[in-house]
Amino acid sequence: MRLRRLLPLTALAAAVVFSAGAAAPASAATAPTGYAGAAQHTHLLGGHSPSVAGPLVNATSRNWAGYAITSLSTPAATFTHVHGSWTQRPVTCPTSDAWAVFWVGFDGWTNGTVEQGGSSARCVNSTPVYQLWWEMFPTNAIQPVLTINAGDSVSADVTYNAATAQFTITVADATQHTSFTTTQTCAATLVCSRSSADWVVEDVGRFGSGDFFPLANYGQALMNNSVGSDDAGHSGSMTASSTWQRTRIQEQDTTTTYATTGATSTNGQNFAVTWAHQ
Repeated sequence: MRLRRLLPLTALAAAVVFSAGAAAPASAATAPTGYAGAAQHTHLLGGHSPSVAGPLVNATSRNWAGYAITSLSTPAATFTHVHGSWTQRPVTCPTSDAWAVFWVGFDGWTNGTVEQGGSSARCVNSTPVYQLWWEMFPTNAIQPVLTINAGDSVSADVTYNAATAQFTITVADATQHTSFTTTQTCAATLVCSRSSADWVVEDVGRFGSGDFFPLANYGQALMNNSVGSDDAGHSGSMTASSTWQRTRIQEQDTTTTYATTGATSTNGQNFAVTWAHQ
């Protein structure tokens, strides 16, 4: 996938709304310069394509680890809500600028847009900085909003309102009792098709070079309460509907495994991603 030019931040029309709480707004001095983009596929295990039918498909990506669900219906349903929660893992810094992000959102598995929100663990001169953020890829970069702490309980929701054609992204820190909400629209030059719902731990892309920041060592990240809804009336965990296909994604390229993704729990809501390499 070729990296598309990101638009100026002045193109973003909606404001971010904060709730009261202890966490401080992210400092502009430490504003990230990376992006959490669409999946860069390496291959699907077994030689299949992303559209192969079946309840579970195993795949690999250079930058994603986690799960994506897509619709097997004809015509395909589109996703309207996605939710997930996790405890922000403390990270160690294998390099001074290592980075990892944890998020839920729509798109990016079978297309080139992503509408997302989550938490970030970024090494700044080898010191971890933890933040809540949102992004509408490729319209803008990662947008840090609130600073949090390792060990905080985080949840994220992305909801699409068909009546207004708007995406509402809410990320909350239950430990700090704070959150933010932003409402965004898809750029006029793009199609945000909501073709997948995603729960992802990602290696952040680096502008201008086509490669990635080293992956911060988060150990094992547990993604919980993974539920979604589509416009055909299906709702629940990743295994709730026979019309949904789950894709389990390992982060690897042709020579290196960066992170592995475990099986979902029996209720289809929980899974673990384990760091393997920077």
